[in-house]
Amino acid sequence: MPFDIALISSPENFAGEHEILEQMFERGLKMLYARKPQMPEPLLERWTIGFDVKWHNNILPWQGSAHSFEELKKTSADICFLSPVFDSISKFGYKAKYNNQELIEGIAAWRDFQKKENRSQKLFALGGVDSENIAELESLGFDGAAVLGAVWHSPDPVEALLEIFNRLG
Repeated sequence: MPFDIALISSPENFAGEHEILEQMFERGLKMLYARKPQMPEPLLERWTIGFDVKWHNNILPWQGSAHSFEELKKTSADICFLSPVFDSISKFGYKAKYNNQELIEGIAAWRDFQKKENRSQKLFALGGVDSENIAELESLGFDGAAVLGAVWHSPDPVEALLEIFNRLG
């Protein structure tokens, strides 16, 4: 099963945002989670419609993240996000919650729970994910990762995302 990368939209709107995101789709982005906390739902729908129709199925509503393995068990989404796995890039002072051993053990226990409950959710890492640490997440047992700060705090968001893709091989 391939390791997947999802991008979470910049929380703020900015000039050229749609064009940058469409370049990312053209270069391999498969999942964009639309997270605009200050934007009312009708405006978020309009924001989504602003993309070429061929990308509409790749744009998903943000559903939030879990901050513990116990919280993950209560999540019914197809893709669950565990956060923060590393020190956050976009939220100052938001520190990693687990060491590697705790992640390995927690993910294994969560997978056992999934089997017993006959569930088949994917688990994505969130928080501090960048090109330097992306490769280690698969070995820890994650199915994918969501990126935010490493892309949107970069002077060239498209290149930052491509660098993350490239680190996965």
